[in-house]
Amino acid sequence: MHHKWKRVSKLQLFMSLRLVFLILVGLGSFFVPSLLWAAAAVQPVRCIGMVANDNVGNDLSYPSSLFYDPAADEIYVTSPLKNKLVLFTADYFPYMSVGAGRGLHSVTSCYVSDNRLYACAGASKDEPRGHLVMLDGAFLPEGKIFFSGFEGADVFLPRKVVVGANGNIYVTGLTGVGVVVLDPAGNFLKTIEPRDDVLGVTEQVAIISMTVGANGNLYLLSEGMGRVYVYDRNEKFLYKFGQKGGESGKLARPRGLAVDDRAGRVYVVDYQRHAVSAFSLEGEFLFEFGGMGQARGWLNYPSDVCVDSFGRVIVADTFNHRIQIYEVVGDGAATAPVTALPEAPGAEIAEVEETAEEVSAPEEAVVATPPTDKRVDRDKAPEVLPEAPRDDYVLQVAFAREPEAAQALLERLAAGGYQVFIYEVDRGDKGLWYKVLIGPFVEKAEAEAMAARLKAEEKLTAIVSKR
Repeated sequence: MHHKWKRVSKLQLFMSLRLVFLILVGLGSFFVPSLLWAAAAVQPVRCIGMVANDNVGNDLSYPSSLFYDPAADEIYVTSPLKNKLVLFTADYFPYMSVGAGRGLHSVTSCYVSDNRLYACAGASKDEPRGHLVMLDGAFLPEGKIFFSGFEGADVFLPRKVVVGANGNIYVTGLTGVGVVVLDPAGNFLKTIEPRDDVLGVTEQVAIISMTVGANGNLYLLSEGMGRVYVYDRNEKFLYKFGQKGGESGKLARPRGLAVDDRAGRVYVVDYQRHAVSAFSLEGEFLFEFGGMGQARGWLNYPSDVCVDSFGRVIVADTFNHRIQIYEVVGDGAATAPVTALPEAPGAEIAEVEETAEEVSAPEEAVVATPPTDKRVDRDKAPEVLPEAPRDDYVLQVAFAREPEAAQALLERLAAGGYQVFIYEVDRGDKGLWYKVLIGPFVEKAEAEAMAARLKAEEKLTAIVSKR
């Protein structure tokens, strides 16, 4: 009997240790974003920045769609509840927004091609039908495209738009299935309607989002199927990849996708799994990152993803009301290091990999140039001082389109005793813009203290940047 009791005791001890191990593993996956570990393949991913405010200092409020314009090096963030597109510079400074004043109503996404912006707009009091709004490089109206020529065109509500290498315009909708194809003038050509097996029956597939690769390939995403359908630039079907499911390597409710041709990856954001999955261009699952949460690096029902020229992955963290910027470290990562950000000042980027213990609250973004009652001589050029030394810190408080607006803010801050100057930025077709900067500061702590003073005295939020 005594011997039998010892055997049971060892078994109980083994089971107890096993239970403790499983509990510890479970706690680890709770307190640390397990998806950030990139379990499928050891591929470190780190969150290097996040932005939670628009150009007037308000919350982004459920950012739902992203677009990166490589020609202008700008990021467009759709804030549907605010009914506007918020434009960010390459260093994540929210410098302006475009909304109802430019004819945008119930805006869901946008795309820029050949210096023309196409925005998906829903029905409104003035326009009872969904349509595309076209704006030129100065965001002046160029016209609208209404849908016709296919079944359900009169109730079609555009959700996503891209322009292909052949100049055709591709539109997915909140109503209907497939992709509507328009010629460059906006005339209906046809629809692309992928078909797939559903429980042994071939059915038409609904497409929720899409993107275009550098070679002109079209990547169509189905939320219902958890799959990507790839077509060539001539709209010929090539292959498909992805599998519906709720575990690693599968897609539960994918909402958006982006292609990084340089790194050879396709990123798919999964709304339900709070994750971003990475695939090879051929469709092989590589790794994923994210995990549900509110702290830095975690995601809360993300809706879209894009990739900038540095290979950084930008995610619309919808229910956390922010965008987050990630860097893929190691083999296949962006060739430019984190420190090789654009020279113009902007949001500070952390250079350390985040863990649960190192997570910190996001820094606030800056507001745009505030109104002023002070008269400005429009013929007077803004004061432009020499660029600050590269090893110093500066505060960016505004990015103004008009030189007189920048000059007015400079004079207001100078009157308050701030060491302020203006830095000109040539934005090509968009002309010269003017950054209002305070500094330089030798130590980062000095810059942070000055940012706190600005917030208290001037009601301005500034971004600390190392130059």
